[in-house]
Amino acid sequence: MDRNTNPKISVCIPIHDMKNLDFFLGRLMQSLQIQTFRDFEIVITKDGKMAENTNAAIKKAKGDIIKILYVDDYLAHPDSLRNIADKFKGGWLATGCVHDWGDGHLKDPHLPRVEGITGNTASNTIGSPSVVAFENKDPLLFDENMGWLLDLDYYLRLVKRYGEVTLINSYDVVMGCGEHQATHILTQNEKELEEKYLIQKWTPKSQ
Repeated sequence: MDRNTNPKISVCIPIHDMKNLDFFLGRLMQSLQIQTFRDFEIVITKDGKMAENTNAAIKKAKGDIIKILYVDDYLAHPDSLRNIADKFKGGWLATGCVHDWGDGHLKDPHLPRVEGITGNTASNTIGSPSVVAFENKDPLLFDENMGWLLDLDYYLRLVKRYGEVTLINSYDVVMGCGEHQATHILTQNEKELEEKYLIQKWTPKSQ
């Protein structure tokens, strides 16, 4: 990692107390150490809930490109950051991912699609924020009222600001899956309340 004052990429890593945190953070850092692209900084924050914590990292970023990477996820191969830097066209970008369920095998490859973000019915066809990078010019912050659907809300706002996403058809990120994920921690009632909040937020107001 180059320690210049204006790195090309800021890798923003919001961390929080979770089972096996040391293992996850070590795995992520190892994936950064082997990157062939070296013009990056690492921004680690631990400040409140997920959205608030991610925002804290974004606000500290000095790079031209902000790359979100949740602590339980990691870069898939040594050229992951190089792919992002080389193919970034401004606005925002999303790359493909595979999934690590802790059984020693990477599976369920996913390439991001725009249908759910630009269609009539909103759904997250991009993936976790860990597959996303965006320009660091008055960057958008996550809605701190959200914890489960914050990614979908964020993508809708990125489309509104920048338009269509640049898609990379390669698997550059590995998603760490398991019982520590929010989808397994939040109650059904909490999920339903957040769905209602998202719908109300994006339903056009009558004139």
